[in-house]
Amino acid sequence: GTGEEGKLRSETAPDGTGLGNRKEKSMIAYSWEHDGLRERPTLWEALKLSTERHRGIALTGGGGKTSVMFRLADELADMGKTVIVTTTTHIFNPPGRNVVETDCAEDAAKRLKRNGSVLVVGVPAAGGKLKSLPLTEAARLKELADVLLYEADGAKRLPIKVPKDGEPVILECTDVVIGCMGLDCIGGELEEFCFRTEQAAELLGLQKGPDGHCSHRITCGDAAKILTSESGTRKLVGERDYRVVMNKADNEELIAKAVRIAGDMERLHPVPCAVSCFLRGDHL
Repeated sequence: GTGEEGKLRSETAPDGTGLGNRKEKSMIAYSWEHDGLRERPTLWEALKLSTERHRGIALTGGGGKTSVMFRLADELADMGKTVIVTTTTHIFNPPGRNVVETDCAEDAAKRLKRNGSVLVVGVPAAGGKLKSLPLTEAARLKELADVLLYEADGAKRLPIKVPKDGEPVILECTDVVIGCMGLDCIGGELEEFCFRTEQAAELLGLQKGPDGHCSHRITCGDAAKILTSESGTRKLVGERDYRVVMNKADNEELIAKAVRIAGDMERLHPVPCAVSCFLRGDHL
């Protein structure tokens, strides 16, 4: 909505947490409104989320999950909300953030500051990453903060994904799932830009060639089908609310592709949809 949730402070937090970690580039967020895109003050508003109804938020799919997760976390902190960020798979240990490395939810409770703060919680893992707490402990994190945000999927930094068995890892306490995709996949070869090519080919009804490869360029229609399919990014959503974010809409051509995909999704499975880009200076 508007009002308190539409405001976004611009100052830097003195302790280097929260607002102070924002990149110099700012995110521009649009919402899909049936006949086109409308710029919104925050990504939270563009996604039509509610701090009362959406307290457990999972992010799935491909490119941009981490950027979306921390953007939403910082916007919530601007609203005076306490936020815990975690994962049920793996995320990179974010530099400059308030991080608790633990497998016990109670340790997070001791470090969470009241009135607008973001706390990252996870178990140390190889390669500078954090891995999931035991799932029962991860679920307890929702009880400690106003909002729990977590990555429930991995995509090897590729822009689009179709999950295999056992993916994504959704906590029962989840209220809304946000499926992410990078628009840079459109027009790219499936085997190069999509994680889990075999599952994607099956979902899209594609056949392998004589060489065993699936030569296919990803279309806007493909993306819409993956984002709305219960075998794709909407897998395991069930009766929960579902949202989509299309990231990296960094020029007019990609904005136009986002509009086409949103229109296709509206025909397949209507879902609140946002489009994001990082830009300096003037808006698109």
